[in-house]
Amino acid sequence: MRYIKKSEMEPRDLREYKKNCCKASPPLKITYKDMPKDGTRQQLARDQGYLCAYCMRRVSLDPADQLNYLNIEHLNPQNQLTDEAATDFSNLLGVCPGNRSSTENAKKTCDAYRGILEEDQQTMRLNPLDEAQMDTIFYQRNGEIGSIDTELNKELSDKLNLNSEAAYLLQNRETAYSQLVRFLKAKKPIGEWSKPFLQQAWRLFCTPDKTGAYREYVGVYEYWLKHWMKKCSRAKC
Repeated sequence: MRYIKKSEMEPRDLREYKKNCCKASPPLKITYKDMPKDGTRQQLARDQGYLCAYCMRRVSLDPADQLNYLNIEHLNPQNQLTDEAATDFSNLLGVCPGNRSSTENAKKTCDAYRGILEEDQQTMRLNPLDEAQMDTIFYQRNGEIGSIDTELNKELSDKLNLNSEAAYLLQNRETAYSQLVRFLKAKKPIGEWSKPFLQQAWRLFCTPDKTGAYREYVGVYEYWLKHWMKKCSRAKC
């Protein structure tokens, strides 16, 4: 999970839908069920670098790609909102399917896991749009995600199941960490990792490609490169 700087303006098709509902005589009810979703999916994917807002898996805009097709998630649960409030773009995130078709709840993640909780348990404070919160996130070498904030740390597992071994997220994040370390070690021994060297690695691992897509699990690369650069600053390397 990483900070998402989201577009402030609603997608054009959503703005037009709301405007046409209000202009109709009599005015039509604005609902999430009836709102157009293509523009919202596209905007969320761009804002998030084509990654799930929660687990950072790759998401797709191709409906035929059911394993990766972007789902629209309500940060504040939809079942607690009015019909019109459920169309508020500022409350929407793009997420992966989260293994929602699995018959084993332990394999479900992200909003698919959150959705199996009792309605009164679905609300969470955890918010990838909150930069201060995302600054508390850390990653262990074994791929475990955590937060120095006790409540947020609990929600990462209890609300989204992001540390489930059954869902392979833990293993995938460990692989990302190992890949980064192998790359750096192949270039220079650990004791010679200078800040300029790490900044070069940042440009390679943490910069979106020409389509705007980030690497999967980019938050792992960002966390560890920042960690090592801070150590360099203290050591003046």
